[in-house]
Amino acid sequence: MRVAFVQDIIQFAVPLGIALVAGSLRHGGHEVDVFVVDNNLDKTLRELEQYKPDAVAFSVITGSHLEYINIANAVKQKLNIPIIWGGPHSTFFPKIIEESYADAVCVGEGEYAILDFANSFDKSGRKIPANIPNFWVKTNGKIYRNAVRPRIHNLDNVPYPARDLFFNKYPLMKNHGIKSFLAHRGCPHKCTYCFNHSYNKMYKEQAGEKKVFFSRTPDSIVDEIKWLQKSVPIKTVAFVDDVFTIHKKWTLEFAKIYAKRCGVPFSINARFDHMDEEIISVLSKAGLSLVHCGIESGNEYMRNTVMLREQTLQSIYKAANLLKKYKVKLLTENVLGNPGETFEMAMETLKLNMDIKPEISNASIFAPYPGLRMTQYAINGGYFDGNFDKLESTYWDSSVLKFKKKSDKRKIYNLRCFFSLLTQHPWLIWIVRPLLYLPFRKLFWSLGNILDGYYTRKGMAYKLKPKEFITSAIHYLTNYRNSLKLSKDTTNRWEQKKFKEKEHTTIYPH
Repeated sequence: MRVAFVQDIIQFAVPLGIALVAGSLRHGGHEVDVFVVDNNLDKTLRELEQYKPDAVAFSVITGSHLEYINIANAVKQKLNIPIIWGGPHSTFFPKIIEESYADAVCVGEGEYAILDFANSFDKSGRKIPANIPNFWVKTNGKIYRNAVRPRIHNLDNVPYPARDLFFNKYPLMKNHGIKSFLAHRGCPHKCTYCFNHSYNKMYKEQAGEKKVFFSRTPDSIVDEIKWLQKSVPIKTVAFVDDVFTIHKKWTLEFAKIYAKRCGVPFSINARFDHMDEEIISVLSKAGLSLVHCGIESGNEYMRNTVMLREQTLQSIYKAANLLKKYKVKLLTENVLGNPGETFEMAMETLKLNMDIKPEISNASIFAPYPGLRMTQYAINGGYFDGNFDKLESTYWDSSVLKFKKKSDKRKIYNLRCFFSLLTQHPWLIWIVRPLLYLPFRKLFWSLGNILDGYYTRKGMAYKLKPKEFITSAIHYLTNYRNSLKLSKDTTNRWEQKKFKEKEHTTIYPH
């Protein structure tokens, strides 16, 4: 089977979800390639026509789904081949199989599911298989809704991601010094703003799968890094797992093996309450340069009652001080504009960041994605009307929620734009605070992106060369935090040219 993976825009890192699924297919003897629209749908359609795929596949998050619907409709009109949907949006909205733009929807993990799908497709004479676990499909005029299979337990056996599909076409990804890797899958925590709780519940109900956290062996991780080093530069390894230090014994073993065999500076995602002095000490000696930690909210009620972080202020201050002691940089993740949040509560989040003084402080706007318990909390509280089509494909823009005070919405959005600056220079609050009332949304958004990019660069483990800095800066400002604009430009042209007779809307249950 020949599968073309289509992505909306290019970012710095290879999307590991697509790369892993593509790697599994290629390892199983199938042909794969990647095509990025990047605001030029006509060009992508011409490339697909030349490639002649058996199917086109997407990995979609809610917010970008409307653009992918537009792409899918265009592909259907031009090539009339099966469209396979995967990713978080498809997992929580498999009902899209009822639409004309979807022929198969992969729910949950995709590596082995897509391989079974492709094998059966070839054996049946290029027909969509009806009974592959993890897939909802439309074939022979019927819809088949299959349950999920148990999750992959032995992650060491999963083929390496097909990163070269991106590297060969997009030098920015190949030359960027930071390369992403996965050491674990899953998370046992029940934070309401994260999809993991709903994801775990789905697997428990459909596959009887109670275990939710799986790890690779440290040696297999280092093997992959050293293998990739042979073909591309790796100046920093970014482990993008939800929580890296969840099991102390594994973490200490990893640090020992990584220090001995690899030694490339690396970053991780962790919780403040999963890091003690022993863990931070051994990881820093192994090359840990940066830790991403979620504060999420400085307000006690919002953090532990609404978000269910189960995280004390004491654990935050303690771990932050230990990271400073061992000279490991800290990047905090914060969520503003939560359902029911006031401007004063958002300011508590800023103050906590000012107190612990991270090298980088990221602040995003809460997006009520499907499958999140906090989304249901927002709907129940009247903060969100349940229309997911309103969501943007990024969470740096303004909020779709209703606020108790209309003025709080503007102030919280503007605060996000100045968040990283104020964390580094708290004295500027007296100058910035009056600006938060002003309606200069686009100006502040652009300024906020520049400030965030500046402080993020300062947190990197290596110094960018002038050419790399210029290339990265241009991409960051023009692409990285911008969503695809097909709905306003290319899509309108396609609809006028090809789809005048039919309206294309979603029928998702809200």
